[in-house]
Amino acid sequence: MTKPPALLEFVEAAYPEEELANGRAATVVLQVAISAEGRVDDVTVVESAGPAFDEAARAAVQQFAFSPAEIDGKPAAVRITYRYEFTPRIEAPTTGNLRGVVLDKESGEPLAGVGVELEGPKLERPSAVVTDARGEFSFGDLPAGEVTVTLTRADSPPVRTTESVDAGRTLEVRYELELVPAPSEGAADDEDEDDFELVVLAPRLVKQSVSTEVSAEEARRVPGTQGDVLKVVENLPGVARASAGSGEVVVWGAAPQDTRTYVGAVRVPMLYHFGGLRSILHNDGVRSVELVPGGYGVAHGRGLGGLVRVALRDPAQDRLRGSAQIDLLDAAVAAAGPIDEKWSFAVSGRRSHIADAAGLLNDQSFQQFFTLPRYFDGQARLRRTIAQGEWVEFGALLSGDVQQRTQPSSDLSRRVAERRTLHFQRYDIAYRKQLADGAEVDLAPWYGRDRAGRYGAFGGVPTLAESESHLAGLRAEWRGKLGPELLARTGFDFELVHSLSRRSGSITSPPREGDPYVFGRAPADQVNFDEWKSTIASAAPYAEVDWAPWGDKLHFTPGVRVEPYLISLQRRRPANPNFPDLGLYQRDVSVQPRLAVRYAALEGLELEVAAGRYSQPPLADDLSAVFGNPALGLSRGSHLLGSAAYEVRKDVKVEVTVFHTRSERLAARNPAAAPNVAEALIQEGEGRSLGAQFLLRRDKGDGAFFGWLAYTILESERKDSATAAWRPFDYDQTHVLTALGSYDLGAGFEVGARVRLASGFPRTPVTGVYYDARRGTHEPLLGEYNSDRIPLFLQVDARGAKRFDLGGSELEIYLDVQNVTNRENPEEIAYAPDYSERRYVLGLPILPVLGARWSF
Repeated sequence: MTKPPALLEFVEAAYPEEELANGRAATVVLQVAISAEGRVDDVTVVESAGPAFDEAARAAVQQFAFSPAEIDGKPAAVRITYRYEFTPRIEAPTTGNLRGVVLDKESGEPLAGVGVELEGPKLERPSAVVTDARGEFSFGDLPAGEVTVTLTRADSPPVRTTESVDAGRTLEVRYELELVPAPSEGAADDEDEDDFELVVLAPRLVKQSVSTEVSAEEARRVPGTQGDVLKVVENLPGVARASAGSGEVVVWGAAPQDTRTYVGAVRVPMLYHFGGLRSILHNDGVRSVELVPGGYGVAHGRGLGGLVRVALRDPAQDRLRGSAQIDLLDAAVAAAGPIDEKWSFAVSGRRSHIADAAGLLNDQSFQQFFTLPRYFDGQARLRRTIAQGEWVEFGALLSGDVQQRTQPSSDLSRRVAERRTLHFQRYDIAYRKQLADGAEVDLAPWYGRDRAGRYGAFGGVPTLAESESHLAGLRAEWRGKLGPELLARTGFDFELVHSLSRRSGSITSPPREGDPYVFGRAPADQVNFDEWKSTIASAAPYAEVDWAPWGDKLHFTPGVRVEPYLISLQRRRPANPNFPDLGLYQRDVSVQPRLAVRYAALEGLELEVAAGRYSQPPLADDLSAVFGNPALGLSRGSHLLGSAAYEVRKDVKVEVTVFHTRSERLAARNPAAAPNVAEALIQEGEGRSLGAQFLLRRDKGDGAFFGWLAYTILESERKDSATAAWRPFDYDQTHVLTALGSYDLGAGFEVGARVRLASGFPRTPVTGVYYDARRGTHEPLLGEYNSDRIPLFLQVDARGAKRFDLGGSELEIYLDVQNVTNRENPEEIAYAPDYSERRYVLGLPILPVLGARWSF
């Protein structure tokens, strides 16, 4: 055969209707006789997939058209083998269901014969049913959206309420009617009595003012994240690009430690392991991740920055599920499933091997600036279902990180050694109950332990900082309806942190925000030592209501959080063996009012404004009588924002947000040449940020593509004292642009790409140099603080994946390539030892991560 036949016209076979319920994939192998003219003359089944699939495949292939095959250059009739693969199409749901029961409020007995009528803008006509003998009713295949429910019966006046139907879900409701008794003789005709009480399970509360939530399934397929669900946060609007290897989350110009991260109800110290390569949670345990950059409600506090909330996936209750994954970075396993009818579990674990693999390389020079970490994490959850809508869950989370680097040099003053560690554990109990009136109650006590350390030496100047903290927390909350137009949330949020801290070495290392930092410059050789204990506790009752006087068109959401603080210190002055320690106790109350107003101006257009006050306790590390200030109190701040969101169509949305934040009483380095005792830090710093963020997002829905375009323009400034001038914040990035997309090619293939562009961080320029004869080193003369910048960052990442159906399980092979163009992005400015030359420290080169994930 000198030329094989080529398929010119393909006809898709109809998936057999009788097989739709099974939803299985199938393959039929056919022998196809093709004439010298390219016509299909005969089709024979060689390998059968069942009569229905065989017939559908034969019918489709008989309509194929081919270019003629050639033998010795002449058209000829041939026979070929053709594999026809059937893959069931799972359409995304567009409708939902509503079902419920109507009861007599007095006796609790079901009410038969109650008319239930539905009306709504998406219903072609009103739909009505009558409750049966059990008082039950149901509606199926309802368009997603708002519907008006009207209940009528002869012995009760008509009553009306509004429900929200979600696609692919069944909304269960329970209505309790108080029947009107027959009027007794002499009763007043105009007697006014309440005759109706409505109970809806799981009342819907107003969403956060400005937030971006991404499901775990969508986040896992974002290019540049190596399949890590939580790394999607780096790509959301309002988030600055962290410097390579840091893993910090910088939101709306706030310092990384000002943004709070919660896993369920439990606060954790970080979202990413050291190096920023991987998050601290296994993908299988995450349902979704939400970023609220500012203006969040009263349920959360103790932070001046943003809020990251990770919602955990419920342990599987239908069957055993699990996964195993391995790639260049680490290996991970997970399993979840039922134990019996009441109990279910979920466990996972992960350990890195990237540092071990890199250690085999002969050339280790790349680790002088970007060190590869060693990390591990594990989670376990055990749930008991007590009753319908009631459960209790026991959870544990642990994580550990070690990162170290060395920079050898023949010049002792340039020799660097550094090691960082962080190990933490969290244990919690989560309880939820859905009450008879449809309200929900949550209760979540938790305990944690953090151990952090930083050890180093630069040019013979040592640095040691260690801390061990014990944390305890309790969150209790009630959410429910106070009336047909009024939803409410009230709760109690308690947290206590007891820390033992130890620090020795240079008084300026590690550097803090606002220090005139030059990369590679040796710290001050003034050394000291301190060890101190601190306890910081706060107990915050809070309340919030959502008033919707015009249905879902207008929402007023006022709230208040009242947070008394207690700060206790072991000593208020440096230790002196000749005098006893004098402790320090501070008490303060922070009243934090917050308000959000949301207005549906037009169909698909939603406007919102929000404002609020926030407070944050000092860091335990800053309360040293030698290196900090034991008298530091609360920092305070405010958020003000306005946003507009327009739904172009059901899967495409545009959001624009303008924001302004202000913070006061920030801890900053004391500018005095000889600070007073116990005043190495002062609480006179201020901060302000002004900016706007834009998001164009397309959800995958029933299509093959999802992605978004996020852009943030921002100016973030600080000043360290009342008399100081405003300066650019160390983490300020004027422009941050992220564009990403992922496309499902079919047959298990998926491709995607991400482009990130960001302004460089501000830096202080070196304008001159002098020789320090005492230390024998050259020292820089610095220009205006943060008046220089690292050049623009631009990087393109790509991802490709192929999923294989193994019959009851799935195998995914993926390749995630960071910096596919191998662009040399400057990450820092470095100088020669005598500051005669300046160069850039470059970021990571092209980094391909090949991996496999098997799930069942």
